[in-house]
Amino acid sequence: MRTRLSRRQFLSTSLAALGAAALAACAPAAAPTEAPKPTEAQAEAPAAAPTAVPPTPVPAAEGAQRIRLGVWADVQDAVVYQNLINVFHGKQTKYMVVAEQYPGGYYEKIQANFAAGDPADVIYYQGWMWQPYAEDKVIIPLDEYIQKTNLSSKFPQTENYKNTTQWHGSTYMTPTDTGSLVVYYNKDLFDKQGVPYPKKGWTWEEFQDTVKKLSFKDGDTQYYGFAQAGGWNGAYGRCISFMRRNGYVEWDQVIEPHKQLWDHEDVISGLQFVIYDTIKNNWCPSPDVISGGGVGVNTGRCAMVVEGPWYLPQCWGELALDKKGINYDVVEAPVGTAGKNFTFSHVHGHVMSAASKGKDGGWELIQFILSDEGQKLICEGGRMAGTPEGIDSIWAPIASKAYNFTNTKAFSDGMREGATPVIFGKGTDLNAYGGAPIQAIWDALLGLQMTADEAIKRYGPDIQTAIDQYWADRGQS
Repeated sequence: MRTRLSRRQFLSTSLAALGAAALAACAPAAAPTEAPKPTEAQAEAPAAAPTAVPPTPVPAAEGAQRIRLGVWADVQDAVVYQNLINVFHGKQTKYMVVAEQYPGGYYEKIQANFAAGDPADVIYYQGWMWQPYAEDKVIIPLDEYIQKTNLSSKFPQTENYKNTTQWHGSTYMTPTDTGSLVVYYNKDLFDKQGVPYPKKGWTWEEFQDTVKKLSFKDGDTQYYGFAQAGGWNGAYGRCISFMRRNGYVEWDQVIEPHKQLWDHEDVISGLQFVIYDTIKNNWCPSPDVISGGGVGVNTGRCAMVVEGPWYLPQCWGELALDKKGINYDVVEAPVGTAGKNFTFSHVHGHVMSAASKGKDGGWELIQFILSDEGQKLICEGGRMAGTPEGIDSIWAPIASKAYNFTNTKAFSDGMREGATPVIFGKGTDLNAYGGAPIQAIWDALLGLQMTADEAIKRYGPDIQTAIDQYWADRGQS
C-alpha cells in the first residue's frame, strides 16, 4: 500500500501494486548492449518457456461448478495456467475453472473486486502482499483444509516460508512458486581478468575484492564488477544478504516490527559498499549510465548481479539480449561472520476468498497445483517450484537445460536458507521492496548525495515514525 489505510478505508480504496510487475519480453540484441530499463519493482516475471502460444482451452464437464482463478498479469502466466486448467478439467468433472488476469494494475483490480463483493475464488499473491486481506477476514485460513487432505508436506516450516505463508499463527497462502536471489556471474569476464569463480561460502571480503578486480575499461567499453538487481537501481529487499551478513537484523523482528535498528555498522557498511562506493568508484553502473536501460550480466558488460530465476532467460535462450548467450553460472550470496545465506527468498502462491461459494472446488484446484504434476506444469512454464525439494527434482533438470547453467542448488539452497526483509499488515508504506522512508535512503545513496551513515541517521527516524503510526492506528503505542 502506498498510503496508510484505516480498516474502513481498506475495503473502499485501491491497493497500490508494491510487488513486482511483470517484465516485458525484450528482443534479442548483440552484446555488449543495454537491457530495456525495468520498472521499479519488476523483479518477478517468469522465465519464459520455449513457447508462449496459449493452448486451446479444454472445456469442463457439463453442469460443472464454476471456480474463478486470479492469475498473475503476465502473458506467460496465462499460458501456464491454461495448461494447468486443461489438465485439471481432464482429471475431474465437478469443477470448471475460469482464469482471470488483471493487467495494468493487478492488485488494484483485486482490491476493487473485494470492495465490490465479487472476488475470485482462488487468487495469486506475492508472499508479502496478502496480509492486509487476512486482517480484514476477506481471505480464509487454510489449516483445516491442509490437515484434512494431509498436504502439510507441501508447506515447508522454515522461518522464511512461515513468514510469507502464515499470519498470526494461521496459514493463508500456498507456496505455489518461489524465487530465491542468487549471484549471477559472467565467466568470460572472470577469465579475462584471471579471477577465480566464486563458490558457496565465499566471504563478504572476497566479494568486495572481486567487484574491484572485475571493474575495468577495455578500449571505449567500461566493464563493471557488480550491478544492482540486474543493472537497475535495486531495492531494500535486494540488499538484506549484505546488511545481515554477520547475523544482525535491521528490525527488532521482521514480522510487524516495533523498532527499526538500521543505525548499525553492518547495515551501514553493507549499503555503503554495494550502493555508494560501487557507484562512486565506477565499479557499478550509476543511475545516469542505466537511464536508457539496464547494464547487467545479461549485456556482457557486468561481472555480477543479484537476481532471481526470472533473470535466466535474459542470459540464455530466445529472449537473451546476446543471441549467442552469456557464458555464466550462479552462486549463493557471499557470507559474513554468521556463515549463513540471508538472501531474499520470494514465495508466491494462492489464497482463497472468504466470499467464495466454491471453496471445496477451490481447494481441489489448489491440491492439483501443488501436486508433482501441477508443479511440473508450473516449472515447464518458467516458474520455479514451490518447495526446495521440488526445485531440485522438478525445476532443476528443466531450467539447467533450457538456460545452460549448472549450479541449480544455489536456488534451492536459497529457499532453504533465505530470509524475509520485513512484513506488515495494512496501514503503512513500509514493505519488502522499500516504502517512502526506506526509498529516501536509496535515493540519497544512488545520487551520491549522502553516505550510508548520513542517510540512515537522516531517514532512520522517519522509518521509526512510520512504524509508530502503524501501531498507533491499531490502538497500541
